[in-house]
Amino acid sequence: MPEEWRLLLRFVLAQRLEINAIESALKNSKILTDAQIKEIRKQALQTAKAWSSEEGDDVLKLIGIHSSPDAVMLVPAGEDKEPL
Repeated sequence: MPEEWRLLLRFVLAQRLEINAIESALKNSKILTDAQIKEIRKQALQTAKAWSSEEGDDVLKLIGIHSSPDAVMLVPAGEDKEPL
């Protein structure tokens, strides 16, 4: 897979993780501060990088899992990656 394509997929995965986290925070607290948003974005990017760091990582599968309406900020079952 060309490196540019892999980078694009990482950005998409980071966006999915960010959206899921923001939705969860909004539901739980009803309010987000700028600091919360910044931290969510930081963690989403770090997690996307970790989960897609190996050449064999299935980034499309991760995007699909985190696009589900029931998605959470947890590592999908069976994944050996650590959540951040």
